[in-house]
Amino acid sequence: MKTRFRYIKHVCVSLLLAGSGCTKSFLELDPPSQIVESNFFRNEKEANQALAGVYHVLQWNQWMGFHPSHCWSEAASDDAYSGGGSQSDGVGIKGIDQFRTVTIGDQTYRGLWSIYYAGIARANVYLDKIGAVTASDEFKRVTTAEAKFLRAYFYFELVRWYENVPLVTAPLIDANQYNQPQAKPEAVFNQIAKDLEEAMADLPKSTQRAVGGHATHWGAKALMARVYLFYKGVYNQDLQAGSRVINKAIARQYLEDIISQGGFKLADDFAGMWRRAGEFGTESIFEVSHSGLITVSNVNDQRFGQGNLSVHMFAPRGINDPVYTAGWSYSTITQSLYDEFEPNDPRRDMTILYGNSFSAIAKSWQYTGYFNKKYATHIEYKAGANSDANWGNNYRAIRYADVLLMAAELWLGEDQGKADTYLNLVRARVKMPAVVATTESIRHERRVEFAGEGIRYWDLLRYGLDYAKKAIDASSKRGPEYDGDQSRFTMDWDVSKRGRLPIPQQEVDIANGVLMQNPGY
Repeated sequence: MKTRFRYIKHVCVSLLLAGSGCTKSFLELDPPSQIVESNFFRNEKEANQALAGVYHVLQWNQWMGFHPSHCWSEAASDDAYSGGGSQSDGVGIKGIDQFRTVTIGDQTYRGLWSIYYAGIARANVYLDKIGAVTASDEFKRVTTAEAKFLRAYFYFELVRWYENVPLVTAPLIDANQYNQPQAKPEAVFNQIAKDLEEAMADLPKSTQRAVGGHATHWGAKALMARVYLFYKGVYNQDLQAGSRVINKAIARQYLEDIISQGGFKLADDFAGMWRRAGEFGTESIFEVSHSGLITVSNVNDQRFGQGNLSVHMFAPRGINDPVYTAGWSYSTITQSLYDEFEPNDPRRDMTILYGNSFSAIAKSWQYTGYFNKKYATHIEYKAGANSDANWGNNYRAIRYADVLLMAAELWLGEDQGKADTYLNLVRARVKMPAVVATTESIRHERRVEFAGEGIRYWDLLRYGLDYAKKAIDASSKRGPEYDGDQSRFTMDWDVSKRGRLPIPQQEVDIANGVLMQNPGY
């Protein structure tokens, strides 16, 4: 009988290693045909190759459909609609526009699920095998910490999207183990916290540039704070990282450590952060590296390369321009987001690419005239003729601005001076006037600072379902460049689904009663 986890055993020794470069200069791999289970995980070089295989899953934007999480979470928020070429184009992303047309059997939802479990499986195998590798103790400690960080990262993505998921922390080598039940969200979040707490003890206190995109001590602390804020907001509980409770004070202290000891600073040039020269900059806490060095000619094989498919999904259709090339017009930006920017905020024009700036453009489904400029098909990232899946734009997963705004949020009600200082550092970078830190002023700042970066939707969920519905429904407002009937843009967010994807129906069927479908489906 086929089960959802059966592929994990095989993925660990084949997909784990083949074509698995992580960063632009992370590893040179032996020919995949020479790598087999019987002769691998012997020494430091081979362990490094396996670790690259874990990192590589961060780059995957395609499996059983096109679904970069970054692009999806934008479309799910009040900052963007689903977009695309037509009403029937990319029905998976259409479904999460307002969670009213989600089809539980859509393969794209299974693809996203499979990507995260592939990453978790690779991390589990690494953690299981590294102890027997001939390598220095330091190498084992640091790479073990990296694998735990990555497992935490994948589980955080998985549990946010699907909520009720199996918790697997060891390789599944026996067929009797394949059919795993769902864990309570509490158990999954606590495992994430435990992995991060253990990882930060051995990860280097380095910058992203110094370690070429590997996980760092500071990245683990920043991710812990992000996990804490989401979990506290949604479930109103503290995290339990093994024997250590991660509460507000601890999460805040981790952010203070980054601020006082990490050596980070806000980038002087906000717009420049999204160009190649801005990669691994002074503001980068954790960055997912992409490149066009291992190209694929078919977007259906994106995960075998290193490119960033979300870039192509965001770009406007039908343009012919010397700076930007055409894409698929997904996650078109809303008038609601445009209006959120204060009139003199320079970030608006640094975030939004305007359709009317092109001599020709295809006004496809949910055309608003606004596109994601941060992650755009800029010509400097083009990787030869077959570039649809090969865009080299790094994904800035956690920035120092987020550390400052999370800290401002966590100081509210206890140290107004610090809350004001951290909020206004972010505003001062773009020469915006100082304001008093309040819950709403920080929420506003987070929205305009991180627009287009895949963060807003998760903020909405942690602010509460009523808040999320009000904001998403308000994004129905029509803008001056909108094309098509208003019914295309009218939002009526389905609260019953709680903003979560369905457990893929194929997985439910295979599990024979072990997996339960999520509420609302």
